[in-house]
Amino acid sequence: MQSEKFMPSDDDAQTQDKLTQAQLTAIENEIKSSQPLTSQLLPISALLHQYSTTAANDQQQSAGFIQSAQFLSTKYTSLRRVRGDGNCYYRAFLYSLCEHLLLRNSNSNETGGSKEFSRIKTTIVNSLKWVCQFGYEEMTIDMFYEELVELFDFIETSLSAADNNDKSASTSAGAAKDESNRNNNDAPQQQQQLHAKLNEENSTSDYCTWYLRVLTAAQMKSNPDRFLPFLLADETNMMMDIPTFCSREVEPMGKECGMVTVAALAECLGVKVVIEYMDGRLSNNDAAVGGIDIGRSGEVVNHVFGQIHDENDEDRDRICLTLLYRPGHYDILY
Repeated sequence: MQSEKFMPSDDDAQTQDKLTQAQLTAIENEIKSSQPLTSQLLPISALLHQYSTTAANDQQQSAGFIQSAQFLSTKYTSLRRVRGDGNCYYRAFLYSLCEHLLLRNSNSNETGGSKEFSRIKTTIVNSLKWVCQFGYEEMTIDMFYEELVELFDFIETSLSAADNNDKSASTSAGAAKDESNRNNNDAPQQQQQLHAKLNEENSTSDYCTWYLRVLTAAQMKSNPDRFLPFLLADETNMMMDIPTFCSREVEPMGKECGMVTVAALAECLGVKVVIEYMDGRLSNNDAAVGGIDIGRSGEVVNHVFGQIHDENDEDRDRICLTLLYRPGHYDILY
């Protein structure tokens, strides 16, 4: 007698869908409760501590990361962790960009700060009509666009307030001392306000993150010959046109960012992005920790996106964001 194949009923399928969704929701809520959207500034030694702690459980896997963490500690002093929800690249890009603009304008030792802020804000303000040329409806994306514009208005207002305070201080006795303390007082306060704003759940960070996805997709659609060759070698091994790729891999929240989308966003806003790739590979040296070869140099490969060739003085003033990549995740380096 031939056995009948079991076919789940519609009720069984619906029940399974509900269970799956409940599990996904539970995972999402656990991530939210344990990971802020962006952390406070941490010492770079936190990386080494993380992998040294796990080395006892999996020495071979941790050894390469320990080696890389040691190397990064010679180049950087701090990092900021970003929530691992699939939006980490766009969120790290957003936070780092805003922070650079805020602190660069606040720092009297930096050049080209106000000009760079104006350039990027003008690009964003003018972006709504531009992205609508590539299939987006203004009514659908307007609220996300407005959120990003308002974020830049917030930064501009913070800078204006700090500038007014600085001018007022310069007319009083001890102006030189006030000037030297400006970055130690005003800038941290502005930075704290920005940090709080970009850590509100289901608010500014999420809205702006999605609009950055739209800008990324529009940049790819605006120059298909530039980006299409990279899609053919995508890990999916599927030949996709750019609109299909954007609808599947760029526009949905929670989709991780690959090298082609990193390049597109950097080029869209005209900023340089340096990414340190920490993938856990060991170098071929003879140093060891706990009996495991971790090498001596452990140099981490970095890639530069949005780099401008034959830079003139104006181009050299453009912002450079530095991010850390570990398999499937991005954080911010300082």
